[in-house]
Amino acid sequence: MILRHVLKKDLPALEKVLKPWSDKDPGILDILANLVSAGFGHEARCRILEIDKAIHCVSVWIPIKSNEVRILALALSKAPGDPASEKFLREEILGWVEMGITKASISIPQSLSSSLTRCLRTCGFMFEGFLSCLDPAEKPGVRLCKHFLYRSVSQPEVLEFLRGLLLSLGYEIRNESEGFGYRIREEFRLPFMFSPWHRITSSGTDIIIHPPARILEPHELETLFFPLRIQAENEKPLLLPMEYKRACQLIDLPDGSAQQNTLFEPVSFCRPRSVHFSDMTYTHPAALKGIRKGLPLVFYVNGTGAVGMGRVEDWRLDKPDNLGSMTEEMGCLDSVELQELAASTGPMAGKVLVLSFQWYKPFKKPVALEEIRRMDESFNPQRTRALSPRLFQSILDCGATDWTRRSGGGLLGSKELFHGV
Repeated sequence: MILRHVLKKDLPALEKVLKPWSDKDPGILDILANLVSAGFGHEARCRILEIDKAIHCVSVWIPIKSNEVRILALALSKAPGDPASEKFLREEILGWVEMGITKASISIPQSLSSSLTRCLRTCGFMFEGFLSCLDPAEKPGVRLCKHFLYRSVSQPEVLEFLRGLLLSLGYEIRNESEGFGYRIREEFRLPFMFSPWHRITSSGTDIIIHPPARILEPHELETLFFPLRIQAENEKPLLLPMEYKRACQLIDLPDGSAQQNTLFEPVSFCRPRSVHFSDMTYTHPAALKGIRKGLPLVFYVNGTGAVGMGRVEDWRLDKPDNLGSMTEEMGCLDSVELQELAASTGPMAGKVLVLSFQWYKPFKKPVALEEIRRMDESFNPQRTRALSPRLFQSILDCGATDWTRRSGGGLLGSKELFHGV
C-alpha cells in the first residue's frame, strides 16, 4: 500500500470516485485541478491510498482555522469492514495530530452516509447534526466531527472530565448522589423530540453509563478524543523489543536510524510512503499482566533503540505453531524466537502473547540503549517489560515526538499529555 499526494494522472479516476461529492459540490473538482497545478503551495490537501496501482481511498480536506480542518470529500473502500479503509483514516488522523489539529469535520451526503459513518465512528468521529432540507427532491445528510485532546486524565478524574466534556458538547447536567444525569439542551433538539435523561455513575474505578447500564471503557474515550490518554492508577506502558528485520515489516522507523531503509519515511502529507498493513506482533505472556485496550506501547528495535509508540488494540494467547500462516498480519516470523518467547511453566505454558496495535507513530529520532540507561541503569530490553511512567515519559521526550508533549488545544484547557508522572 502506498500513501501519497494527488497527481495529475489521478484526476480522471478521481472524477468517478468522488462523483457523489462533486454532484453536491462541483467546486471540489476545481479544487483538485488547482491543487495539482499549484502543488504544495495550495492550501487544500488530497491524499490517496494506492493498492496494486489502483486508487483505494481518497481524502480531500482544507484548513478552516489555524487548528481545524474540514473534509471536503472522502472515498473509502466499498467492501464492508475493509481494514485498509480504517488504516487510511487512522493515518490521516495521525497526520492531523502531528499538525496540532483540534477538530476535523465532515458533511456527508445521505447516499454515502451508511457506508462512511461506520468507519468514521470506529476511528473516533461523532455525530454533530443533520444537514436538513425541505425540498422533497433533496435528502438530508449528516455532519460528523472528531475532537482531538492533547492531555491525559487520571482514573479518579474521569467523572469530572465527562461532566465538563458533556457541557462543552451541548448537554445540560443534573447532579445526582452517585454521579450526574445529562441530556441534550432544549435549544439543540429537533422539533417534536423529547430528550430523556441519561446517567453516568461511578462504581469503584468503573464508570457506568445508563440506560442500558454498561461500563464505559477507557479506550472508548481515548479513541473518541485521540491522542487523549486515560491513565489508571499504577498503570505501566509496555516496551516491545524486536529485531530490525521484523520492525521494517511492521512499523515506520525514524529518519535518524543509522540503518533506516529509505522506503520507510515518517508521516508526512507531502511525500509518498509505504503503509504497513501488518499491525500485529508477539511477545512473552508475562506482558499480559495489566494489559488493556489503549495501553501505550514503546517499540524497541535491537541495535537501534526505542523507535516509536502506539497503543494496544487487542490481544490473545496462542500457541506458536498456530502463527505460522499469519505472515501477512505479523510480518516475518522467527520460529525459534516464537518458541523461546512461549511461557515454559504455569497456566500459560507453551503459549505466546499475540498483540495487535494501532495509532503507531515513529519518534523523530531513535532513543539509543545508552541514552535509556542514563535514565534507568537497570533497563534491559531483552524481554517485553513494563515501563515506569517516568521512564516512559523520558523516552518520549528524548524521542522528541512533538504531539506527546504538546499542551493546550483541547476542549477543556491546557494540560501536559502525560502529566503527573
